[in-house]
Amino acid sequence: MGLIKSIRTVVSENWTNRKRLVRLAVYDLKNKNGGTVLGFLWNFLNPALQILIYWFVFAVGLRQGADIGGVPYIIWLIVGIVPWFFMSTCMLESDMSILSFSSVLKRMTFPMAVVPVKTVVTNLITHFISVIIAFIIVAASGVHIGSQLWQIVYYMFAAVFFLISYALIGSSITVIFRDYHNIFSFVVRMLFFISPAMWNPDESNKAIRIIMMINPFAYIINGYRNAVFYSESLLLPLTNGIIFWAVSIVMFIVGCLLHTKLRRKFIDLL
Repeated sequence: MGLIKSIRTVVSENWTNRKRLVRLAVYDLKNKNGGTVLGFLWNFLNPALQILIYWFVFAVGLRQGADIGGVPYIIWLIVGIVPWFFMSTCMLESDMSILSFSSVLKRMTFPMAVVPVKTVVTNLITHFISVIIAFIIVAASGVHIGSQLWQIVYYMFAAVFFLISYALIGSSITVIFRDYHNIFSFVVRMLFFISPAMWNPDESNKAIRIIMMINPFAYIINGYRNAVFYSESLLLPLTNGIIFWAVSIVMFIVGCLLHTKLRRKFIDLL
C-alpha cells in the first residue's frame, strides 16, 4: 500500500467512524472504573488526587517554595505535570490498544485504525478534566493568568497529533514484538528526567537545553506554561516548534505506513 493510500486509509477510517470513536472512548472511561462505588466520578478524583500528592510532596514535605519566573514552584509544577500525565499515560496505553481490543477484532470486521486513536481520545477526555482542575488551583492561588491562554488549545492539538502518530507506531510494533511495551515503559521513565515537568531547563547547561529541543514532551509542557503564565507568542519558540512538527509529521507518515502494512498480520498474531 502506497504512502498516500496509507494516510488516506487511516484518516478516512477515523473520520467515517468519528461518532463511534467518541462512543468507544466514553465507554472506555466508564469501563475503567466499572464495579467501583464511585464509578465515573473516579475520572475526576484520579487527576485531583495526583495533583494533591505532588502539592503535598513538594510544597509541604520538601518545602519547595522558590518562584520560577514569578510563579510559585508548586503552581508552576502543576501546570507542567498535567500535560506530562496526559502524554506519558497515553503513549503507554496506546502501545497495548490493539492487543487489548483483540477479542472484538477477532469476532467482527472493525475499522482497525480507530483502535489506537480511541486510546488518545479516551485520555484526552481525562486530560480536559485535569486541565480544569489545574485552572481552578491556579485561580485560587492568586497567580496572574496570561493574556495568551487561548494558546493552550493549540498545544493540546499539537499533543493529540503527536500522540496519534505515536499510537499508530507503538500499537503496531507491540502486536509483532510484545516486549516493546516493557522496553518503552523504561524509555518513558527516562524521558521524565529530560523533560521540564519538574525542573526549569533555563537553569541547566547548554547541552541539556539542546537535547530538550528535540524532546516533544518539552515543547508541549513549556507551551502550556507559556500560555498560562507568561503570554509568550507562539512564534518565539520557533525552532522548537519546527522540530516538534517535523518529528510529529514524520512519525504520522511512518505510523500510517506501519499500521496499514502490518494490519493483515494482526489477526493472526492476536
